[in-house]
Amino acid sequence: MTNMLIDGPCGHLEVALQETQGLAAPYALICHPHPLHGGSMNNKVVTMSAKAYEDMGCNVVRFNYRGVGESQGEYGDNSGEVADAMAVVDWLLANREVSSMYFAGFSFGAYIAAQAAANTQALGVDVRHVLLIAPSVLNSPFDQVTPFSIDTSIIMGDADEIVPFDEVQSWADQLYPPVEMLVMEEASHFFHGRLTELKGHIKGLFD
Repeated sequence: MTNMLIDGPCGHLEVALQETQGLAAPYALICHPHPLHGGSMNNKVVTMSAKAYEDMGCNVVRFNYRGVGESQGEYGDNSGEVADAMAVVDWLLANREVSSMYFAGFSFGAYIAAQAAANTQALGVDVRHVLLIAPSVLNSPFDQVTPFSIDTSIIMGDADEIVPFDEVQSWADQLYPPVEMLVMEEASHFFHGRLTELKGHIKGLFD
């Protein structure tokens, strides 16, 4: 694991880079939950997701949005956090031979991942998949996500106490092209006691 500071839109961004698969492997970028509610790259859902992608043969990148941890700046109301994610992508493209990328995000981070994936695809990068974990569809501007044709999946607990399951189901049903939605029965928003199971489901998406 390499921890570093890279240049971001508001100063330094704190990045954790796990490159155990060789520099020719795909890179997975994982976006954390809301920075004003304790979200960081060390969130348990984020770190377990990182382990899943590493097991799948990806190099994994986590980072803290502006104002979190060692990252400079203050909350950017979605657009700022997307800019932070793109700064990480730009660093990867400038410093690594990136063959392809995966994106994943948890809660607030799901929107950041979706928009960053669309922006990255527009740069001509091969974006293989986007994973939205318990996406905060009511509090994030998903309707503003640039249209894209990237394979997308949702993982959601039907006992989520923060993001209403029915709202996510309704939103997902309207998406085109259709997305795969995997429902974990009786799982809470933070997947308490179910993180290992979550990891298995993430890996199972790609079997």
